[in-house]
Amino acid sequence: MDDKNKMRIHLLIDNDRYPLIIAREDEQLYRDAAKQIDYKLNRYRREYPEFSAMKHWAMAALELAFENMSLKDRNDTRPLMDKLKELGKDIDQCIKGPENDTEQLLEK
Repeated sequence: MDDKNKMRIHLLIDNDRYPLIIAREDEQLYRDAAKQIDYKLNRYRREYPEFSAMKHWAMAALELAFENMSLKDRNDTRPLMDKLKELGKDIDQCIKGPENDTEQLLEK
């Protein structure tokens, strides 16, 4: 990424300012992420006022990490690609010759 595609922004998270150099096209994602962190921190502060600030941060981080892992699992297309390859091989076998038993292929 060259310098003209980068920009400096300042995010306010939990009343602290964080300077970052980011890709221009990612600016809104960073700003939305900072808002999400603040939202989660404030929610945990309301729900668990007896907890320390460190625990609020840990709980917010855990929730964000869980959401991230859930999305990765949903977007994992490897099992689908493996099944498509298997089906492709089955189709190739059917096309290549009449000696292939269709019932055998359907049992898979």
